[in-house]
Order: sequence, then C-alpha cells, then structure tokens
Amino acid sequence: MSNSNRRSAVAIAAVLALLACRDAGQTPSAPDAIFSGAGLHVDVSLPEGAARAGVNELRLRVRDASGAPVDDARVGVAYSMPMAGMATMGGKVEAERIGRGEYRAQITLDMAGTWQLALDAARPSGEVAHGEGSLRTGAAGLRLEAAHAAASEPARATEAGEVRIDPARLQQIGVRFANVERGPLAHTIRATGTVVWDETKLVDVSLKVRGWVRELFADAQGARVSAGEPLFTVYSPELYAAQLEYLDALRAQTAARATGAPDRADGLVRAARARLRLWDVADADVAALEARGQPLEAVPVRAPASGFLIDKTVVAGGAIEPGMRLFRIAPLERVWVDVQVFESDARLLSVGQVATLRAPSLPANGLEARVTYVYPALDAATRTARARLELANPVQALRPETWVEVELRVDLGPRLHVPASAVLYAGERRVVFVDRGEGRLAPRSVETGLVTADGVEIVSGLEAGERVVASGNFLIAAESRLESALEQW
Repeated sequence: MSNSNRRSAVAIAAVLALLACRDAGQTPSAPDAIFSGAGLHVDVSLPEGAARAGVNELRLRVRDASGAPVDDARVGVAYSMPMAGMATMGGKVEAERIGRGEYRAQITLDMAGTWQLALDAARPSGEVAHGEGSLRTGAAGLRLEAAHAAASEPARATEAGEVRIDPARLQQIGVRFANVERGPLAHTIRATGTVVWDETKLVDVSLKVRGWVRELFADAQGARVSAGEPLFTVYSPELYAAQLEYLDALRAQTAARATGAPDRADGLVRAARARLRLWDVADADVAALEARGQPLEAVPVRAPASGFLIDKTVVAGGAIEPGMRLFRIAPLERVWVDVQVFESDARLLSVGQVATLRAPSLPANGLEARVTYVYPALDAATRTARARLELANPVQALRPETWVEVELRVDLGPRLHVPASAVLYAGERRVVFVDRGEGRLAPRSVETGLVTADGVEIVSGLEAGERVVASGNFLIAAESRLESALEQW
C-alpha cells in the first residue's frame, strides 16, 4: 500500500472513531473529577467547561472494577447552597441513562456562587460509589473532596460558608476546639419557692354546742399555743346540763353499789361521760368535775395541738354557734415549699427528687428538701408548673411566706453534648462550626435540647467524636458570612 493510501486509511479510521464516540454520547476528553467506591468507578465532566447560573449539564461515565461500562446503575446528583439565616437552595435529580456506561444529569443553579455536590451510583448487584465535592460558577471543572466506599453511611455535604484559615493563625487568634461527646449530662432547675404551712397538720378549733365566750386566753393571731393549754372558757346551757347529768349518774352509781345492784347505774355513768367527751370536754376537766361535785358555769376549751394561731374569729363575750371555726392552729416543726418552675422544665419534675434550699436565714450549705407532689396543671397566669417540697424545720429557721432559692439537680443519663460556647444562635437556627481538617471550618445547623452547666445537648446534626469550634466562633462566623457574600458577586 502506498504512503498516500495509508494516510487516507488512518484519516478514515480516526473519523470513524470520532463518529462512534459521538454516536455513543461519549466525550473523548479527560474527566474533570473521578470518584470510586465498592466495585464502581465514576468519571464526572462538565461538557460546557464552566458552570453558570441556570441549567447545567453533568456527564457521568460509570465502569465496573474491570473497566467495563455499566448501564444498570442508578445515578443521583444532589446539589445545595445553604446560607446562614436563609432557606437552603438546591435539589436532587436522577441522571438519565444514555448508553455504554454514560449518564446525563441536568441541575439548575439558582444563583452564582459555590454549590455543594453529592453524587451516588449504585447497581442492583450491590456495587456502589459515593463522592462529595463543590462546583463554582464561572470556574472551569468541578472538585470532588471526598469519596466513600460504603453507601450505607449517608454523606453530609459540606455547607456553604466554609472557611479556610491556616492552623497557626487559628492558634494566634485564640480559636479552641472541643470534641462532641456522649456522656452523662445533668440539668439543674433553678427556681424560687415560698415557704407555706404544712396543710396536713392544720387543726381547727370549733364547738359542737351553742354558747358564749367568758374568758379569752388566746387573744391574738400568731400566738403560740401548746396542746392541752386553755384557749378560752365558754358558758353553754348544754354543757352545764351535761355536767349535772354526769354528777347525777355518779350519785346514782354510788347508791346502787351500796344496795349491790350497780349495773344499770354504771351504764348511765358511761353514757354521761361519753357525752362530755364527744363535746370535747377534756379528761382532766371531767376528773376535776368529779372531785368538785359541782358543775362549772364556764368550761375551759383547750388547744387540741401545739402550734401557732394563724386564724382567730372569737372575741370575749362573743356568741358561738356549733361548727363555727374559732381558731386555726398550724405547727412549724415541718413546712412545705411551694415552688414554680418554667414550663420547659415541667417534664423533668418527679416525686422523690432532692432539692437544695438557700435563704439568708439558712446555713451556707442550705437545707435539703424532697419533692412530694407535682401539681397536674400549669398556672394559667404565669405559665409555670408547680411542685411541693417538704422538709423538717426543727429550729423554725423557715417561716411561712419566706422566699427561698431552690436548686433541683436532674440526672439526664448519657446524652450527646458540646460546650455551650460552641453553639451560635441565628434566629431560630442553631449553628456550630465543624473542623474538617487542614484549617477548614464549615458551619452546620444542629438541633439542640437542654442547656446545662455541662454543655448543650445535641439532638441532631452532629456525631460523637467530631470536633467543633468552642471559642472564637464569632470571628469564624464573620469570615464565613463575608466569603459567602463575596461568592454572590
């Protein structure tokens, strides 16, 4: 074959090869990025060379471990541009199968800037590949920063606003890091309580008969009384008649015993004595009546318990009706504390919890009390939950209506948490900066729980072992916002 014929054959072969590539939808140029996984290799290209705001096309070539084209894979592309204080832009598309291992995906970039990519390829037989990267409008090609061999671990795309600062510079400006930890977490509920009387120990003084007050000994509210101490004397026709009846029964009993037939007389004595006892005549006064042999016009009414008079409605000479509350007596050896906590802490209250009370009148280390009751309803006016504490008060250091500071420590068990200084608050969002290595710091939205002295509970958004910025994050946030803004120009 002549040289001219050979040149013609080579040219024809080249043209046929180009046509074959075009017909197959392939491009012979080198890919812009490559990622691999468990049994799959994927080449990614931007046919137009540079991304732009609007519709962009990505070409992906999928091959198996031997290099053969794969046509039965599902290929997905997710793209996003989250920004602090704004809703995340982006979406997710499934690539169209073209043939001979090539796939095409169209993504719509709503604005100029840096967009984050997450690419996945998976075959029914189980081979998978995953890659993460970024795509910047106006710049040629794209960049894949990470590839994972297992698709079972969902990838978290890099958030917009990532900044790169030299590690030495981070140390100079005082940026400190902390690990995301899962460990015991405790929450301290701090509230204000009011000392009140122990309602279960309150005693009311009233009479079961009608009468008039003669002498009044307990003449002032707040006076301290002892059990058995006379409060006042009362003239009551019914009490006077009951005393006469008792004395008559005693005389009849004496006469019956002299004749040797005391049975009926004994029953009359028991009945008359029982009536006096039911009308609250003290045993000592009944004994004095027996010894004296004459009824008293004014019968003493004695305190049924020791304590303080917290209510008094009787005066000397006043008339008394049956059932009228004359006094209310309250002891101080044991008191209650009525405490109100925020609605958000209500679910943490439970009976049996130990609390520490502090007040100027108490020892420096405070006193211990215990939760004995949690009220079922919230206070409609203050939207707070109420609980009742009880404690002994032997030296009466606590007086009703005293205000005390209450601390309730609640053990929450193992929880994921970070230092409180690591969390930035942007409106309703909670953001931390995650250390991605080599001076790369990326903002990440998290969902937080309780704020405790040990740190802030992380409900979602972080995993144990990750590193976050614990101090200096306001400087990092300012740099992140600046870079995000500049990328939009």
